[in-house]
Amino acid sequence: VEAAIARLARADAEGRDLSARLARLVPAPDTAALAAAVDAAIGALTAGETALTTAEAARPAAEAARAEAAASHAAFRATLASLSAEADALGRRLAADQSKGPRIADLIETHAGYEVALAAALGDDLDAGPADSDGVRRWGRVGAGDDPALPPGAEPLIVRVSAPPELARRLAQIGVVVAEAAPALAAQLLPGQRLVTLAGALWRWDGFIDAGGRTDAAAARMRARRRAAEVARERERAETDATAAAAALAAAVAEAGRTHDEERAARGARDAAARGLAEARARFAAAETAASRRAGEEASLQSATARAAAEQERLGTDLAAARAAVPAGDALAALAGELATARTAPETARAAVATARAADDARAREVDTASRRLAAIAQERTGWQARRSASAGQQAELSRRADSARAEQAEIAGRSIVIAENIASIASRSVAAEAARVVAADMLALAEAGLQRLSGQARAADEAVAAAREARATARAEAEHQDGARLEVERLSGERFQCPPPVLPGRFGFSHDAGDPDSLAQAHDALLAERERLGPVNLRADIELAELETQGATIIAEKAELDTAIARLRGSIGSLNREGRARLAAAFTAVDGHFRTLFTDLFGGGEAQLALIESDDPLEAGLEIMAQPPGKKLQSLTLLSGGEQALTATALIFALFLANPAPICVLDEVDAPLDDANVERFCDLLDRMATDTATRFLIVTHNAVTMSRMHRLYGVTMGEPGVSQLVSVDLQAAERLLATA
Repeated sequence: VEAAIARLARADAEGRDLSARLARLVPAPDTAALAAAVDAAIGALTAGETALTTAEAARPAAEAARAEAAASHAAFRATLASLSAEADALGRRLAADQSKGPRIADLIETHAGYEVALAAALGDDLDAGPADSDGVRRWGRVGAGDDPALPPGAEPLIVRVSAPPELARRLAQIGVVVAEAAPALAAQLLPGQRLVTLAGALWRWDGFIDAGGRTDAAAARMRARRRAAEVARERERAETDATAAAAALAAAVAEAGRTHDEERAARGARDAAARGLAEARARFAAAETAASRRAGEEASLQSATARAAAEQERLGTDLAAARAAVPAGDALAALAGELATARTAPETARAAVATARAADDARAREVDTASRRLAAIAQERTGWQARRSASAGQQAELSRRADSARAEQAEIAGRSIVIAENIASIASRSVAAEAARVVAADMLALAEAGLQRLSGQARAADEAVAAAREARATARAEAEHQDGARLEVERLSGERFQCPPPVLPGRFGFSHDAGDPDSLAQAHDALLAERERLGPVNLRADIELAELETQGATIIAEKAELDTAIARLRGSIGSLNREGRARLAAAFTAVDGHFRTLFTDLFGGGEAQLALIESDDPLEAGLEIMAQPPGKKLQSLTLLSGGEQALTATALIFALFLANPAPICVLDEVDAPLDDANVERFCDLLDRMATDTATRFLIVTHNAVTMSRMHRLYGVTMGEPGVSQLVSVDLQAAERLLATA
């Protein structure tokens, strides 16, 4: 009866608990609102992808414009550098010419092509100084005169030349003609007039003709000065163009940066929309799961409530039957007494067993403690015995050292007496030596003072003797020089004038007071230098001139060819650089796009990019890999962990393969630093690459996950010692066989 009552009570409690749980069930979430949120997230993702596609399409054009602006800027800078180098060279040449003193040629400017004609017309007169100089050879200012006109057909050179007024009359009497008309016009020349050609041929009024067309340094200097002015103007234009190109490059760089920022913003918005879509889908799936779980729980609770009601009804029936079968009260009391006795006996036995077991455990602990104590005493006894043996040996050593110390003490006591006697003897000798040292020091001081005095006298005497010897040698040399000069003058006078020098004033009518000897000597030296500069008569001058002209023409032709070749080479280099920059920019853009996508796929999010650094020119720039795994900030590749670096490098390799696929790719232990989750992502990427491209991937690995994802496995096994065997397994065929089985 009691058992039936207890079961009935439990059934009632279970029924009440089921009713309470059914009442506490959370209402089902609103899946319609979550489905609308998912649709909105899909729309936002579509808009983000459209914006990203637009930004990605705009960025290559901006990059191409930036590359073109960089190439143009580099070309202008190269031109400016070339002009600067040419200007520096011309400046050095003109500065070297100006160091020789002022010349009238430096003040003349000619029209292009008239330099040779001017040099042939004036000749060495161009080296003379202007009117305001103080040189020996200079031009003077003269007034306008009634000069004759040039023959008809001769153009006055003065109209093609901008020169100082000192040269006006001279240039007005020089005509420029063509070589064919020169002989006929030369017959009409009046005194002082000349005809020249642009090639440098000369016809003079007195019949002198120089048809060689020679060129000289004066023409080269004038051409250099004119070229320097042209280079200065070209340099200004080049600087203006370079500044404009720099501004255009800055604008192109800014535009490329703007498009890059827009693309990055669009990619961030797309990724945010993708994350929002994933979150909305996750909430929708969670809501559906919660709704289905609530429905299941509600059905389960209702079914359990029904079963509990049926059980309560059955237990009520069982309780009534049990109460009907209860025996009389006396029999029940006897059975209760026997039951109490039977329950008390096992408890008493268990208490006795527990007491005996506790006593036995206490005795075992006491025995263990005593054993450990005996072992410690034995170990301590052994240690004391070892210390006793060591102390005996140490005592013997101390006794021996004490005997040695006593013997050494006795020896030192005997030596101290001898040392004291030696100290007394040394002290007496030291006093005597000190007295002798004082006397010797006084004598040495007197001797040194006398030595210094005598040394000063000796130096003064030596200096006087040296001065006297030098004066005597100078006088002798001067006398010998004067004698030699006198003899040379007598010899020259005898050779040139057949009379001694004293007779020269009477024969040639001059006095000894003709002028300052120094100025006469300087004039004489100048005349001698002029004669030496002219040199001896060269009988082969015409032949050498013809050879030099031929060689000059050849050199000019070769120079023209070299200039043309240099211009073509520079143009080819420029075009190659432009094409290289364009191709590199296109390849960089393609690889960067693939790298960004593959990085996001491998890491399940994040962002990465490739950047050109250290130079605006793609051909000279370096490459920097910037990566931002999920949950981290954007940083350089070297700051990532080993696994992250491996995944990033894998993304870059596959980006290169997508940009320029190859038939075979070998990857050696790429998955070694990766964990299982990243290995799965790596294998998923391999599957996609194998599907999208025609590349066959050969993977060297020891990772079981990677091997399980391969199409075919190759390995080496050693079936018996010393014999290796190649083993291959076709996993695809095995999967097909398993599917058919």
